[in-house]
Amino acid sequence: MKDNAPTTMSVETFSPDPHHIGARIRGPKARSFTIHTESNHSLDTSATPWLSAVLPVAMQVKTPVDFDGDVDSVAIDNSHRAQEILSGWHPRHYPRTTIGFRETLTSVSPAPGVGCFFSCGVDSFYTAINQSDRITHLVFVHGYDIKPDDHDLAAQALASARAAAGELGKPLIEVRTTLRAEFSDSYRVPWGHIYHGAALAHVAQALSPHLGTVIIPSSYPSGSLKPWGSHPDLDAAWSSSGVTVEHGELDVTRFDKITRIVESPTAMTYLRVCWENRDGRYNCERCFKCLRTRMGITFAGGECATLPSPLDPQAVKRVSLNSARRQRFRETIAELDRRGVHDPELVRAMKSAIRRSYVLQRFGR
Repeated sequence: MKDNAPTTMSVETFSPDPHHIGARIRGPKARSFTIHTESNHSLDTSATPWLSAVLPVAMQVKTPVDFDGDVDSVAIDNSHRAQEILSGWHPRHYPRTTIGFRETLTSVSPAPGVGCFFSCGVDSFYTAINQSDRITHLVFVHGYDIKPDDHDLAAQALASARAAAGELGKPLIEVRTTLRAEFSDSYRVPWGHIYHGAALAHVAQALSPHLGTVIIPSSYPSGSLKPWGSHPDLDAAWSSSGVTVEHGELDVTRFDKITRIVESPTAMTYLRVCWENRDGRYNCERCFKCLRTRMGITFAGGECATLPSPLDPQAVKRVSLNSARRQRFRETIAELDRRGVHDPELVRAMKSAIRRSYVLQRFGR
């Protein structure tokens, strides 16, 4: 009979130089991975940054995880809460597991810096502008929403992030990592629902020599919170004694954020919202996210250099909608009504897209 008992996922950390950390990870069925994270700033060489990076994957494959290095004691304590949250949301697929490590690191004094993840998207621009007095650094990561080998798009996005950070008066910390492409995607860990907050926390902890607090801009307002990879409860559970991982503003809707950032010439020059990037474009202007953001900017009275095309109601009618996107269109329609914004043609287009999506769903298209 084949032995199906789990084996330990082992994590061996290394650091070729102060700006480069890595991990050799060996998992069940003799699977092995080598992950690299590099930055223009020095990085934490302990095993602490790898805790959030590895733990959700170990939970999914239902195996213990063993770190060869030292892990911050507060991070270990908080990780039990992270497991409790993930297993509570998804008890069948993410049961709790055990963590081994060489030694625990005692409390360290947090660095004075306050960082904010900065992709040039709506959420990150809003937080960067809204908390400008508090934020000392912006953090750009290549390897999460842009694949590590997509050098052209990464170069364009990085150039925009550098220019935007300069105009906002903040130094930009630049990070490149293969964590998603070489590890979590190999195990098919859902990026949105499970992993992206943990992956961002990996970067936050790696930057502990410079940042004592790192903000993950919020995805949803408090009234729309749901189990998601970045959530106020889960993000906080990836904190250590050296770095507090903080969830962004919960008291604003996406339309509130757009209304605020259209007042910023910097945001309207460098905004990047597209993750499909059709034809390698910075914003494709055809996907759901591009169209929805363009509608928000139009309704807020703004003009955006990276979403310059006028809104086409026919394109809105044809956009592909799943259940989550249908809900976003419904929320947009309700928000327009609440704010007294009148655009009957676009409202009809959104309603038509919602009806069309049900028909396509019924026939499996």
